Amino acid sequence: MLVVTALLALMAAPVSLTFTTAASAASVKPGQRVTLFVDVTPKPKMHVYAPGAKDYLPIALELNSPGVKAGALTYPKAQDWYFEPLKEHVPVYEMPFRLTQDVTIGADVTPGTLIVTGVLKYQACDDVICYNPVNAPVSWTISVK
Repeated sequence: MLVVTALLALMAAPVSLTFTTAASAASVKPGQRVTLFVDVTPKPKMHVYAPGAKDYLPIALELNSPGVKAGALTYPKAQDWYFEPLKEHVPVYEMPFRLTQDVTIGADVTPGTLIVTGVLKYQACDDVICYNPVNAPVSWTISVK
């Protein structure tokens, strides 16, 4: 019973990736486009799933700021990871990578400081266990002129 409890606690433990945000411009005008970046570094011996990973939760970015229209999220090329126990190939990110999100600032956004917010969703795994999915808040501060 103790082993099962310890394993469940390990699976439930939050697994944080190192990630930072940046934008292609510090200030924009209403109606202008800006590119948002999320630079992600998985912990050693860990990976997150890339789009196309069947039956797995791929990393995703969801923006939730009014006055901001998001374009398609751009992913880098994934690595092919072979999972021996299931004899399957899965697209993953094991090395540092960058997510790129173009957004257009609404024409009616009031000049001043705009904080674009969102959620980085992912499930991190190592070669033994997959941890519970994580919804990590992310934000960018942009000056609207």
